[in-house]
Amino acid sequence: MQPDQTMVVIYDQNFIFTLFSLLFLLIFSLFQSPSVVSAADDFFGIFPEDYYDPEDYGEKSTTVHEQLDVNNTIDQDNLITTEDKSNNVTSTLPEDSKDINFIAAGDWNCNKETQRTIKKITNLEPELVLGLGDYTFKNVSPTCWFDISKPIDKIIKIAIGNHDLDYHSSYSQLLEHYNLTQPYYSFNFHNIHFIAVSSEHPFEPGSKQYKYIKNDLEKSLHDSSILWRIVFLHTPMYTSASFDEKKSEDLKKVFHHLFEKFGVDLVLSGHTQYYQRSLSLSYNSDNPIYPIVKDHNNNNGFTTNDGIVFITAGTAGDELHKIAHYLPYYVIQEGKFGFLNFNLINNGHTLVGKFYDTDDVATLDKFVISKDATGNKMYSEENNEQNNNYNNDNNNYYYTSHEEREKSDNPIF
Repeated sequence: MQPDQTMVVIYDQNFIFTLFSLLFLLIFSLFQSPSVVSAADDFFGIFPEDYYDPEDYGEKSTTVHEQLDVNNTIDQDNLITTEDKSNNVTSTLPEDSKDINFIAAGDWNCNKETQRTIKKITNLEPELVLGLGDYTFKNVSPTCWFDISKPIDKIIKIAIGNHDLDYHSSYSQLLEHYNLTQPYYSFNFHNIHFIAVSSEHPFEPGSKQYKYIKNDLEKSLHDSSILWRIVFLHTPMYTSASFDEKKSEDLKKVFHHLFEKFGVDLVLSGHTQYYQRSLSLSYNSDNPIYPIVKDHNNNNGFTTNDGIVFITAGTAGDELHKIAHYLPYYVIQEGKFGFLNFNLINNGHTLVGKFYDTDDVATLDKFVISKDATGNKMYSEENNEQNNNYNNDNNNYYYTSHEEREKSDNPIF
């Protein structure tokens, strides 16, 4: 064989080898790459296992206590609210305005149940969504939440949950994404003043957060455009759960009297992962742990200037908890996935609250609170499956601790 022929053969062999190598790599990559959209699960092509926290890749994490110390170094005087820094949702409510609706839910996680909740929320076309905490879980990064919540990203305001502090990077990403400089803030929405409280940061009297909330609520009293005041946070102030009772007791001791003094109407929370709504509760100065129920018989048309309704809705997607105790000052307690929808009607003088179950087209709970120009409130019920525990003749349903409840033979527990 001549030298020129030998070179041609070698060249052909190299070309064929290269061609087959490229073809093999192409086929391999096609089979290994996940589909962007999976028709089987109809899940926006979002897979939580693809969203691991940077901690998994060696990024230094900090403990929750370290995060709280970092937060406490922020100069309070230089902080601004979401209303100041982000898209301003403040607006007036003209006399001929259409009805307004906003939605609240917590404990979202990032899974198929989360997607179902968000899909049903978007069907109602709310103007505002209140996040009641826990958008991340364990080592799943906030990126998964940011992607799955895109349909509501521009209308959501968040409270920080305990799992949002699992990693410092997660907490920082949440604050940055939602344009927050601190985890507690306030804003006006039509004739409602909202206050986001962080149950995960220091809130005792004298703390920066406590001073901010007290000053903010006092300031809101001088705003003639405000008729309603609603607080949202992660950990509930009143709970029937058998965990984190100490934090709930601390929250109610610090805030219940303060909130009532400054005219707060509703307190919305998550953390306890089922739905529960209380009767109108007033602060018990003799024993702050146990509330005074304003309407013992839960009558329709009950009128009062005092009392706050406490609602827990940690029901947006994370695994539901079993209901530990059925407490008599709750109108309803149900272990269902879903969310709260509020309609602001009657020129802003009436709030209609509904809890929508994601598994059912019907509403699980419905209640109405109306206010006149003086702030006098009237409550009415449209819930057919109310908690009958309050009719129990045994009045010893309040105990000083969970341990006493466990020892009690009270039949309602």
